Amino acid sequence: MNRFRIVEATLARELARPYAYGSADCFMLGCAFVDALTSSSIADTYRGAYRTLAGAQRALRRRGHTSLVSFFAAELGQQPKGGAEARLGDLVILRLADGAEHVGVCLGARFVTKTERGRSDHGLADVIAAFHLG
Repeated sequence: MNRFRIVEATLARELARPYAYGSADCFMLGCAFVDALTSSSIADTYRGAYRTLAGAQRALRRRGHTSLVSFFAAELGQQPKGGAEARLGDLVILRLADGAEHVGVCLGARFVTKTERGRSDHGLADVIAAFHLG
């Protein structure tokens, strides 16, 4: 399967799952893309590690990170890039209007994340970091 089809299938599958912290949220969306495009299994490692937003923040701090940017930089072994460098399927960290960081994916000219309200599309201005996958 080519990259476009992998991205399309992964996004459809992850957005179809009802939102639940620790199993079907924006962080797990990002993990699903890492796994799909790098043949890793980080989703299994972190699935169920938290059940609330506060629990997610505690889990991040327990691992020595204060942001999703530093977490994925360490997990992926690469320095974050600017949003304009993101390619189709790359992992991005978005800062939304509420001030919170969200994990998303690059779909070319737009960036998608999963919120409690469902799919949320954003522009380049909301991207604070990008990580190449695959």
